[in-house]
Amino acid sequence: MRALVRTIPRRAALAALAGLLAGIVLLAIAAPGLADRHDAETLQAWLGSEARLAGDLARDGLRARDANLLDPLAHRIATSAGVRVTFIDPTGVVLGESDEDRSTMDNHASRPEVAAALAGNEGTAIRVSATVQRDLLYVAVPVRDGGQIIGVSRTALPVATLESFASRLGGTIALAGALATAIALAVVVLLSRAVTGPIGALTRSAEAVAAGGSARFEAGGPDETRRLGDALRTMSDRITGERHDAESERDRLAVLIDELGDAIVIAGAEGEIERANRAATDLLGTPLAGRRLVDVVRDHEVIDAIARARADSDSVAHVERTEPPRFQRVVARRLAEGELLLVIQDLTNLRRLQTVRRDFVANVSHELRTPLASLKAMAETLQAGAVDDPEAARDFVRRMGTEIDDLARLVEELLLIGRLESGQPVVAPTVVSAAALLDGARERLGPLAERARVRLVVDRPEHAPMVLADPERIGQVFANLVHNATKHTPTGGEIRLSAAPNGKVVLFTVRDTGDGIAAADVDRIFERFYKSDRSRADGGSGLGLSIAKHIVEAHGGVIQAASPGPGRGATFTFTLPVAGSRPV
Repeated sequence: MRALVRTIPRRAALAALAGLLAGIVLLAIAAPGLADRHDAETLQAWLGSEARLAGDLARDGLRARDANLLDPLAHRIATSAGVRVTFIDPTGVVLGESDEDRSTMDNHASRPEVAAALAGNEGTAIRVSATVQRDLLYVAVPVRDGGQIIGVSRTALPVATLESFASRLGGTIALAGALATAIALAVVVLLSRAVTGPIGALTRSAEAVAAGGSARFEAGGPDETRRLGDALRTMSDRITGERHDAESERDRLAVLIDELGDAIVIAGAEGEIERANRAATDLLGTPLAGRRLVDVVRDHEVIDAIARARADSDSVAHVERTEPPRFQRVVARRLAEGELLLVIQDLTNLRRLQTVRRDFVANVSHELRTPLASLKAMAETLQAGAVDDPEAARDFVRRMGTEIDDLARLVEELLLIGRLESGQPVVAPTVVSAAALLDGARERLGPLAERARVRLVVDRPEHAPMVLADPERIGQVFANLVHNATKHTPTGGEIRLSAAPNGKVVLFTVRDTGDGIAAADVDRIFERFYKSDRSRADGGSGLGLSIAKHIVEAHGGVIQAASPGPGRGATFTFTLPVAGSRPV
């Protein structure tokens, strides 16, 4: 039954029907009484008018108290007016009666309406007539002669007249109520359809928007539904815009999370992985979605951090391993509704950079302390009296000049590497042939190789393309590489320079037959001030290979080192772009 009255038309029809029925019932109950009172008042006023008219006609007879005159007059008036007429003298004696024999009638002075009229007022009463034994409506008025009441004129009608009118009125009300009910139901149905049609269209549009689609909320009907359609359209536009913004923000956030270097995993209250970014997939393996977090995490420190986060709110742990080198910081945080956020930060490179920084400070201290200590010792020796020995003084001055030159070179190299690392333009590439770069290296570095008693061999390419390079800076690269090779190549060894095209670059090679490079040193050979233990005492600043690396990278190239192992030589390669492969 409840489902049948959920729609607006049915509810409106039932409400209208209930209202009409209630109104009809109230009207049916109240109308007869109201009609009776109305008719009684109307009839009373009419009877009063007839009584006064009859009194005017009977004034002479009442003044003379002539029953023979008044009784016929009562009959004539009753016949013409259709009412009962009675004339009564001041003592209550009936002098004229239209419906009964006046001589048999009681004294009427005690009748309420007569008593009121004898008192000077209009008297009314509804009662059973003692004479005719029927309910009658009486109206009695005083008849005056001058200022003196000389009698009473009374008119009467049966109450049945009123009751018959009330019964007819009740039937009329019932018929009118039935007709009004039918009309009202028809109007309610039509109006309901006029309203519910647009509301139904608006409802379907709202359901489409709720399902993720779009709608225009076009609605006709009354002004209220049109205003509702306008409001829903505005709301839909705002919701669609906010949904688009939220989706865009979600997509941007998803891309941002995926591009983060830290591994991010979100697990549900039951421990199942709900979301993981690319770094987490690379670290923990694939696929992660749907798997239990404790099943993919292998480090006990991380598992303990997860357990602490479940119990408290936040937890931080560190994972450090030596083989292979690995240092991680793990943050576990409990989210709303029991979810867990796990962030794994790989700090291995940061730890390595910290180690490099410490080594850099130690190396700078070493490189500066040695020449400064030598200068101080030689200055103290000169002050102690060696300055008086011309031969010794000249030797000390020469050695001091050498140390000062080394310090100046160190400062110059530090300034150069600072400019290179800061991105300042320290190279001016021009179009030059690879052969010319090799020839320049041979001419400049040949004497150095001769002093070190090693052979410098240059494999000059015949058809190598032109490259974009700063000849002076590339000459510095060759100088640093060849100088490094001469220090580690024994007497009689060989250093070979070559160049060969390789796609859009030319590959330059410096190969020696010297001591080689240990595997542990290959990855750090281009760091500033880095030296292997066997070369700590050979002089040099330890910046040459780092400067060579930065110069090559400033040209857009790549430099690498390789060695089969200690005692088997080393090979350094770097690339320069072919002219025309990138803007000068």
